[in-house]
Amino acid sequence: MAEHNLDRDLDAEFMSDDEENDDHVPVNQHDIDPDQQPNNIPFDVTELPAQLAATDGHLQEEVQPPSSPSPCPSFSGLYSKKDAKGAMALLRHRRKLIVDDEHRVQQDGPNVIPRIGPHFIDHTLYIGSRRGLDAALPKIIADHNWQIILNLTNTHRLWPDSNMACLPFDSLGRMMYIGTRLQEQLWLAMVPNTFFQHDHPSNVREQFPTLGAPASTLSQQHALMIIMFIAFALEDMRLQDIHCIEHYPLPLTRATVKASTEILGRDGDNNRHIVLRLVDAKNLHTAFHTKWRNWVDRAPVAWKQDGFLQNNSPVGVTIRYGQNQPLRVNGAFDVEGMNWENDRDYKHIRQFTFSLATHISYLDVEEWHDVPEDNLLDAHEVLYDKPDTDESREQVDVRNLPLLDDDGCEVNVYSEEGLRVPRRIPTLFRNCGALLNLRSVHDLFASEDNNEENARNSVPFYVYPVAFTKDIGNVQSHGLMTNFNRRFTLIDNAMRPHLPNDDDDENNSIAGDGPGPDGEDNPPRLGSSVLHGINCQVYNELSHRVRDEAKFHPVQLGMISTAMAGTTAKKITAQRRWQHRLDQCNVGLPHERFIDKVSGNDQPQALRFENTYTLDVYRLSNDRQNGRAIYEHIITPLLKAWSHPTVLQPIKDSMVVFKPDLIPSLFAWATYPLTALIDALWDAHRHSIKANAVLEPCVIEVMSMLERALNYAHTGNARVLCRRLMDRAWMSLGLIHDGLPCISDTFISSASLITASSKVVIRQDGWPVDQQTRRPLTSSRRSQQFTYGKDHYESSDAHVLHHQAYEARFTIRHAIKNFPDGKYSDIPDLSMRIACYSAEIAIRVYLEDIKRLVQERVVKELRPILDGNDRPAQRYANERHTALGRWLDEDFPLSYSSSVLPYLLRAVVNTNGGNAKLELVESHLGRKPLSYLVDLIITQCKTLNSRRRPPFITGGNFLAVMRVAIDEMVDRAAQACISSEETNAWVSQAITHACNTLKINHVPWQESLHMAALQSSEAMELSDPRGDWGALSVRLNKFASVLHKTILPKEWDKSAASLATCSQYITDAYNYVQNTFNPAIPLHQLAIIISIAFSGLTPKIFAPGIRKGEVPKQPDQLSAYIRGLEWVPRPGKRGATSQQPFITMMSTFVIAMSDPESPISRRVQGGSDIKEWLMKHSAKGMTILSLCRLGVAEPVTIHALYSASWGRDIRALTPSEILAKHAEVVRLIKTGGQYGGFDAIMYLMGDQTAQVLRQNHFVKERPLPPRLPSHAVVKTSSRNVSSKRTLLEYLDWEDDSRISSGMDVAGSKRVRRSN
Repeated sequence: MAEHNLDRDLDAEFMSDDEENDDHVPVNQHDIDPDQQPNNIPFDVTELPAQLAATDGHLQEEVQPPSSPSPCPSFSGLYSKKDAKGAMALLRHRRKLIVDDEHRVQQDGPNVIPRIGPHFIDHTLYIGSRRGLDAALPKIIADHNWQIILNLTNTHRLWPDSNMACLPFDSLGRMMYIGTRLQEQLWLAMVPNTFFQHDHPSNVREQFPTLGAPASTLSQQHALMIIMFIAFALEDMRLQDIHCIEHYPLPLTRATVKASTEILGRDGDNNRHIVLRLVDAKNLHTAFHTKWRNWVDRAPVAWKQDGFLQNNSPVGVTIRYGQNQPLRVNGAFDVEGMNWENDRDYKHIRQFTFSLATHISYLDVEEWHDVPEDNLLDAHEVLYDKPDTDESREQVDVRNLPLLDDDGCEVNVYSEEGLRVPRRIPTLFRNCGALLNLRSVHDLFASEDNNEENARNSVPFYVYPVAFTKDIGNVQSHGLMTNFNRRFTLIDNAMRPHLPNDDDDENNSIAGDGPGPDGEDNPPRLGSSVLHGINCQVYNELSHRVRDEAKFHPVQLGMISTAMAGTTAKKITAQRRWQHRLDQCNVGLPHERFIDKVSGNDQPQALRFENTYTLDVYRLSNDRQNGRAIYEHIITPLLKAWSHPTVLQPIKDSMVVFKPDLIPSLFAWATYPLTALIDALWDAHRHSIKANAVLEPCVIEVMSMLERALNYAHTGNARVLCRRLMDRAWMSLGLIHDGLPCISDTFISSASLITASSKVVIRQDGWPVDQQTRRPLTSSRRSQQFTYGKDHYESSDAHVLHHQAYEARFTIRHAIKNFPDGKYSDIPDLSMRIACYSAEIAIRVYLEDIKRLVQERVVKELRPILDGNDRPAQRYANERHTALGRWLDEDFPLSYSSSVLPYLLRAVVNTNGGNAKLELVESHLGRKPLSYLVDLIITQCKTLNSRRRPPFITGGNFLAVMRVAIDEMVDRAAQACISSEETNAWVSQAITHACNTLKINHVPWQESLHMAALQSSEAMELSDPRGDWGALSVRLNKFASVLHKTILPKEWDKSAASLATCSQYITDAYNYVQNTFNPAIPLHQLAIIISIAFSGLTPKIFAPGIRKGEVPKQPDQLSAYIRGLEWVPRPGKRGATSQQPFITMMSTFVIAMSDPESPISRRVQGGSDIKEWLMKHSAKGMTILSLCRLGVAEPVTIHALYSASWGRDIRALTPSEILAKHAEVVRLIKTGGQYGGFDAIMYLMGDQTAQVLRQNHFVKERPLPPRLPSHAVVKTSSRNVSSKRTLLEYLDWEDDSRISSGMDVAGSKRVRRSN
């Protein structure tokens, strides 16, 4: 985990657009990786660098020990022969790696023994129990080497809040780094005043108030207050030149503090370090302890408005990690005890957290030295044949006890406390390394009631396989091992204070001492535990060797992929970092450096058992509150516990012991297939990288995945594996399930991995993309962002016009290479189709930007409510949160659809606490037309140094991607021979097409979500020409309200036509209607009206039986006869009752039969039959006769009623006839109010159809007018439908807020649909 404050500094640097001061910063300050800095939190063997922690990483719970391994070819042989192709060939299929017995050491041999030790302390954390610096002060009067270095310019540093750096209070808003104490960090914590009252009921972590701060650091205001107190104290001590002109500067800013005192630096020095001797540190502590209250009381009111100074007090905290200092050094026990006694005055320490590590390895002994019996008896008054846990143990006389048994193994003897006493000492031996057998590690953490039928763990633990072995590696847990915990409990019991009324002479007893009245052991009554086990981790000592003091070794940092991606770096800082990585890789790739570092004999390879504990010092009895007692009664017993047989034996059973110096080779062999592939890719591209060439993103992403897999080999941490991308490549699936990675042929050609003469072929076609944004999935995002900045990866730098961000370039280029068939098929020009798709991909990114903005703002507003106690407010907030989730799931989030917009409004409009509403800028009928948005996009992307402006989201990725998309569109325009003068219009047209496809009906015109608009979501959707609308919800009663719509109704869906088994020409007909639909064409709008009417007839959609004697002979009477036929159902006819499919099928049938350009008409004109077409539709009542009945065709002969032929017996209307009918239908609908639909149907289809639709509530019949006076005149047409009305006062006329279509009917002509 990278140090938080350093990450924050880097982020600030990355986001900065100002590089004027870049040249004044030392080169090495920019070049060093943050994760190559000295370790800055307690050592965690499984930790990942921040840049490789995948946001969609696998869970560690998914990594399970295998039940049974399977063999695979010899990796060691491939590595020794350097057979790269042979090794890479292993990546083509799933495999499991097992370590053969020839590489292991049998642990039960007479000359193979475990070695326990050495021991180390690797982490310490002290918290004082009084106001002041008790945590830092030693228990000595004078020491000329002791010092504290104050550094008050780095107070923004974040506290490393991990479970090994746990505090007895919430650290948020309370921590301030102030310098170092020897090699320890020195902090001040502003704790609640009750923290110092040990018996106070609120003096527990759960009761302490939380400050709700975003981070652990004090706010700048609070930090400056503490700095001014320290300045006041140092001035009072007359230390150096510290002086305060003003003790309480107002206003309180860094500038006024610097003007008031020299504590932050003199004359432009902004990084002053103040050395405090021991006497100075004690005086500063005394000032905190005795003068703080008075100083706070005198502070101005402006400093105390939030109550922070009055309610909290400073307490010292020190922390150190990674010291790895040895403990229990032979011959130095007394010295160590004295050191612990002098290091701290534990009477003023509240809490002490520490990590102890013990190495356990095996020795392959060649020569022994027997220990004389007298030496054993001098050291131990009595020896036993069994440990203290065995009640049957008996004393033994070592003088008469054989040294070895019949198998040559030593006959063990045990001390009074149950520890094995060695009777011989190895003098010539070889060290054997070890790792844990993950298949049996459960036994180390098994609960007390564990059995074969109910396997349970005492504490949760996680396994981390290493070297691709699947079943060998490291382990971490949130508690202690079960058997160790038993010894730990005895130590805790011995240190727990006795409750009142216990005898004083029992103070040194432990639980179980003292017989009770019944003769059984009767333990004294003890207080609660003082010693707590925090966690445990077990790993190989080699991890310390390769990291030293650094946080991560180079293999873990993803250096190769960032070297590949850095060729396009623009900022000076980023260029320096790229050059640094390139130089490092040219000298030696990270895995080569690792092998070099661990090569050679005598590499440290012991298994390291590291536990972290917390001791409540203030709860110890007074005589135990000193360093020597803690060393002798806590530290020493904890370290010796590893040697106890009950602890050691299950550990031995779970260890895999390797031959000397084999573990480093194991990493080299197991990772060779992966490193060989890395070498091949690097060699293929190293010269291009050196020449600053821009590499294909797919190459960089494959390298990034390989480096992540290599990191997994060293850490076993599943969070390094990008789930979405690496699962598809099979890499992470192979690692999780088999231990070894494998690579899908869809990513890397399998043939290229085995063919000696070929280069590795990375397949770029079909690279997986995010289904919402269509952006390619990547693995290198975090590495590139942490190394080169966010602008380099995802947000193009506005100050560099032609710079293209990595992800934007990848997104557009990949989209074009994988242009989907059929996309924008209504556009004949391929260049324009590709341009539209490029714009669509970019706008999808914009939709994600908006979703992120809305989600962040709404969640920020709702979080305090959801965490509060106001039940009604919580219920309302939950409703908004649910609505937000529904809206985020939508594919067209900026649509006016009734299934989208209401959820957005519900999520963002807080009508519970006020009248705030949402402002939505409508795309066509609103204040800003779509063309305005398109022009703004182009201007923003093409103007140098353009300032970001609404509606583009700050921190969003849209403009970066759209810049690349526009560059691509311009190139496509040139290929299409579009002149430079027309290119802008061409690009604008492409972006408009994309906006229509994605239903961009509104955009947030400012980043505040509380804005003003009075329309309901339904009204917004209805008023927009491109807003979704439902034909079956509008029907014909309110069709006037949708006359302006320019899109097909939402019921129109090709899937309703069941085209899967149809001939291609039928599918082409449906595609033609979908792609060319334009309501400005009279036929198209009539077709929609007719489809609604036909849907309203269901199930009466068929013609009755025809009696030949009733059929008129005259052609002019035939049309009226057909229109007067009854509509009848056909019982049992499938598909005749569902209304929705007819919207699609009947509208298509009308247009395809009447439009001379349709595939059906062209087929008829070419002499081909359309029998399948007619049969498909006639089965559902849609016949050419029905077209006559519905008013869009005319009968020619009497055979129109019997097996008619299209064009001979029934003809399509001429364009002029359609134009006239459409004009009259629209006029009737617009002027007829609620009866306009009925009037239009009467005119177009006749009374029979109108009455059925009236009965089905699709139209509303006009009531009869009152009897007219004799002077009134009503002119009527020959069709018995009013065409001119002179007596409107006598008619029930309603004109209810209709919206004009804005359509010039007379002048309309066919154009291809653009949306």
